[in-house]
Amino acid sequence: MPLPTKYEKEVKTVPFGGGTIRIENRTPILSPKDRERRKREVESRLFDVFSKYGSK
Repeated sequence: MPLPTKYEKEVKTVPFGGGTIRIENRTPILSPKDRERRKREVESRLFDVFSKYGSK
């Protein structure tokens, strides 16, 4: 069974439409090896999308 992923949490409160909203950003805490692997996966998928729709 894989270990649960831990996350770094960043919270901001910003004005919006006459009130305020709370924005919560969570970033997974990964080892450098896993971070590079995920980065390559994202880059590959983005390349596929942009090459498919970029010529239109």
